[in-house]
Amino acid sequence: MPLRTHPSDDGPVLDAHLACARCRYDLAGTHVLRRCPECGLEVMASVVASGDPDAAGLARAESPRAASTAVLALSLGPFVAVVLQGSGPALRVVDSMVGRGASFPAQVERPSWLVSGIVLLVAAALVARGLGARRNPTLRTVGGPRRVTAVAGGLALWGAVLVAGFVASLAAPMQSNALPVLVLAAQLLPACVALAVAGPLAGRIGALSRAYREARHGRQSAELVTVTLAAGITLWVAAPGIAAVANPDLGDVAAAFGIFLLALTVLGLAYLVANAWVIAAALRAPWIDPRRLQ
Repeated sequence: MPLRTHPSDDGPVLDAHLACARCRYDLAGTHVLRRCPECGLEVMASVVASGDPDAAGLARAESPRAASTAVLALSLGPFVAVVLQGSGPALRVVDSMVGRGASFPAQVERPSWLVSGIVLLVAAALVARGLGARRNPTLRTVGGPRRVTAVAGGLALWGAVLVAGFVASLAAPMQSNALPVLVLAAQLLPACVALAVAGPLAGRIGALSRAYREARHGRQSAELVTVTLAAGITLWVAAPGIAAVANPDLGDVAAAFGIFLLALTVLGLAYLVANAWVIAAALRAPWIDPRRLQ
């Protein structure tokens, strides 16, 4: 007999008595997308283990291809943007340490703003389209409409800041060493908003797609990446002031530590992309086939 649920703001709630697959706790009244109050096992795992054919329907998006593309875009866009932009500052720190000029880093850095901005704007459009109310209303509802809007808006604003920075760099009065710092500081808020919300959003969608482990670890990775990115940007922006007020060597140390945090951010984003790839694959081809459960 199929398990019965009723809707709520946080997802469906079990009406039937179902024993947890691990500890046998009665899960009646618990949210399907949460964990067993007794042992912490995902409730959805117990639902699937019960052999209910209707449970597999929860893994099916209305438009799987658009949904999987959106999940990849919300992680791949920031990854590409951070990697491209990190090349210029990294080269500048190296050149500063060895006493070389800064012309080559500047030539690499400013075009990377344009490319990164376009990548982020495309990612924002794919997220808004793939998790929109028209194409995937189920995923949008489970993930949270506000989360979808916040991620798409954060990515779009992040991209717009970078494109505006590149356009400003073409004007002669803006050809100064202060412009990269201004562009970097302007990215702080939209980047952190996009990444902070992307974690819970991917977690919800990952639970729906059966990719439990990837959803949980992807959310944790997004939280860590948000912290390291914010700290790295703050240090890099503060480095010139530290060098001017305190000590030039101390400013170099702050900038170098900012680059180290940037490297951690890249690794965290790479892990987030890998998890998003598994979630996207699960959305396109659900792990549970209803025909095998009948």
